[in-house]
This record gives sequence, C-alpha cells and structure tokens, in this order.
Amino acid sequence: MILALDASTSVVSVALGRVEGEERRVLAEISLDGRGASEGLLPAVHAALGLAGEELRSVERIVAGVGPGTFTGIRIAAATARSLALGSGIPLCANPTLAALAAPALFVSGEVLAVLDAKRGEVFAQPFTPEGPSGGIVCCRPGELRAGGSPLVVGDGAVRYREELSGLGRIPPDDSPLHRVSAAGHVLSADLSPVAAGEVVPIYVREPDAEVRRDLNPWSRP
Repeated sequence: MILALDASTSVVSVALGRVEGEERRVLAEISLDGRGASEGLLPAVHAALGLAGEELRSVERIVAGVGPGTFTGIRIAAATARSLALGSGIPLCANPTLAALAAPALFVSGEVLAVLDAKRGEVFAQPFTPEGPSGGIVCCRPGELRAGGSPLVVGDGAVRYREELSGLGRIPPDDSPLHRVSAAGHVLSADLSPVAAGEVVPIYVREPDAEVRRDLNPWSRP
C-alpha cells in the first residue's frame, strides 16, 4: 500500500493507494486548506487510513510531494513524511509535484503540459507523456513558455494564464479537477524505489520568496 502526502499548493492532500499488478488504484483521499498544513497534515493521514479501513503498519511506501510549489508547504510535507517513515521503518519515496499534476491528465491525453502558478508573474512547467517527463522543469513568464505538439495544458498556472497559454494546446474548463495537484496523483505517478530520508528534499527551481524578500530588505543584511 502507498501513502502519499502533498502540501505544495493551496490544497493539502493525503491519499492511500494500492499497487495491483501493473495498475495502481487510489483507495482514499483527504484534502484540506493548505493554510492549515502544519497542523492538519498528520491528522489527515490518520483520517485517510480510517477512511480506507487500514492501519499505518499496512503501508509499504510513503511518498512525499517535493515540489516545485509553495516552499513552506513542501518542507512541511517532506518533514512529515520523513518523520512517519523514520518512526515506522516504512521505506520513503519522493515525487515531483508536476508529475502528480500530470498523472490524472495522462488518462485523457497522451501529451500533457503541467503548469503551476509560481507567483511573481511566472509559472513552473514540465511536459509529460505516458512514459514520463519529456522535458525538464522550467520557470518562466507565461508568454515565454513553449510546447511541442498539442498537449493538454493543466494546472492552476493554466487557469490563471489561460489567455497567454491558450496557443500551446487544449486547456480544460477552470473548474476541472485536472487542474488540481493531489496526493492521488502521487499514488499514480511516483517512482516507488526507496530513498534515504536525507534525499527527500524540496525541488525549489528558484530561490524561496522569503530569501528574495530578505535580500530586498536592507535591515536583513549583516
């Protein structure tokens, strides 16, 4: 059984899934407001286990969503996953947020461009096919983003910058669940090869906002 955690966006989620041969099936998922990630993530784990009628000892892999995304949320999810893994002896795995975002959309289209709102007028983006990533993660202004083929473009970045990105491919309606990063997406997409706890580190792509704000504040410098 797989336990996945994600707090990289404004919605925090926990999901349980099972590997059945070549397929993966989501058993339960709990979502909550990302502003309560530090207090709510661990209770959400127990709620998801209860919803699925399972116990932590049944889990064989713990997957942490490691970004890119909200820097504080990514760190909280990684720390919670590491703590659960170290306390239980369950192997730990890390999975990028963009892979989780793309996973459900790949059931609809063979080409997906996952796009997250990176704030500061920029987006994080990466292309995917059923075989995996077909390019690296980029951070750029929406108008600078390029894509090959005619992908399905998903994510809150696609919603926010629909006009700028509409020429890249098909964008689902704003209320489509395909735009949401979910722990279920991690269940579907994660490489389940175990990694050491120290290797579960955030994918930042660019420096955290807190560091940028500190650099802009002359009183923060030594």
